[in-house]
Amino acid sequence: MRITAAKISNFRNLVETEQSFSPRVNLFLGENGQGKTNLLEALNYFALGRSHRGARNDELVRFGFTHLHVQLMVECEDGPGEGDMFTEKTFEYGIGRGGGRRFRIDGQAVSRRADLVGKLATVFFSPDSVGLVRGGPEKRRRFVDQGLAGIDRFYLTHLQAYLRALRQKTQLLRDFKKGKLQARQGRRELDAWNQKLAHHAAYIRVSRAEYARQIEPYANQAYTGLAAEDSAFKFLYKPYLANDFQTHEIQELEKEILADFDYIMLDEIRRGRPLSGPHFDDFEVRLADRDLRTFGSQGETRTAAISLILAKSDVVFQVRRVRPVLFFDDIFSELDRKRSRQLQEQSCRQHQVFIATARAEDVSGWQPEGLRAWEVKEGRLEAVA
Repeated sequence: MRITAAKISNFRNLVETEQSFSPRVNLFLGENGQGKTNLLEALNYFALGRSHRGARNDELVRFGFTHLHVQLMVECEDGPGEGDMFTEKTFEYGIGRGGGRRFRIDGQAVSRRADLVGKLATVFFSPDSVGLVRGGPEKRRRFVDQGLAGIDRFYLTHLQAYLRALRQKTQLLRDFKKGKLQARQGRRELDAWNQKLAHHAAYIRVSRAEYARQIEPYANQAYTGLAAEDSAFKFLYKPYLANDFQTHEIQELEKEILADFDYIMLDEIRRGRPLSGPHFDDFEVRLADRDLRTFGSQGETRTAAISLILAKSDVVFQVRRVRPVLFFDDIFSELDRKRSRQLQEQSCRQHQVFIATARAEDVSGWQPEGLRAWEVKEGRLEAVA
């Protein structure tokens, strides 16, 4: 998959622009605050149906304007081969100052985010990416959830439904603790929400376990390549439930999870909050039988994080036969020169790559095939000869 061209109007500080891109390597140079990250954000927004930076939609509209519009020309793999056959599609989105948004593919409206995710396959690297290993469990859950959403159209639906039901159950437990509900009524409503939660939790748990198994060998291979040494890299799923269920049959697991929720119900009522479920899950990253979150060096944890993100692109190809577009936003400043160059060379072999960097030395002397470069200054793009 590759983005061949883009028309961008009123996205953050970017001056209205129309650009065509290299199918190989696209490099954007410029000082911090000039618009490099904004450009990558604009190109990547369609892939997630939201900003990867967590920004509100109305924050994306350029100051003084009422709306923004972005159109991407994308070549998508077509057929079972290695991506040598492509179909061109037009992806576009618009956002109003009030936060309203619309998406279209080849002129046809896409109304649900669940129908949008995965259409444009991308993998994004940013300075925050290196916190994947040492950060809190929510970072690793988000990493896995985003990866699964890109390969399984049902996963995001189950996850969103689970989170909606969880919010309802949380409010119910708070009301219960405050004495706003009678015991019989509260138990009956909790039973109903637990049934919904167990149904979606079973799918989430089976999917996360399978994804951890899928991504581990690719991450191990990437780590070995980046570190130039053999590794024993592990990515282990650590589900958070009162009992450790071994079944992978979704219907049987749903029954066991529901029984688990019933078992802890009185304790949840007493504490006034949910105490178990996939929203507490974690994933453990190990190297040579060491938990890197606790015992890894800075270099090891950064390399492990980047290896996991690279492995995400391999899983997308394994499942969908699609090579995602790779975005690197000032990531090389987090690595030494040797590992930066290995990552640059490794990533552009089979993927289209977009790189933004404030330090020219990060790419000094690198002349990959098909390189195109721009300087970004005050939201304007100027091609570099």
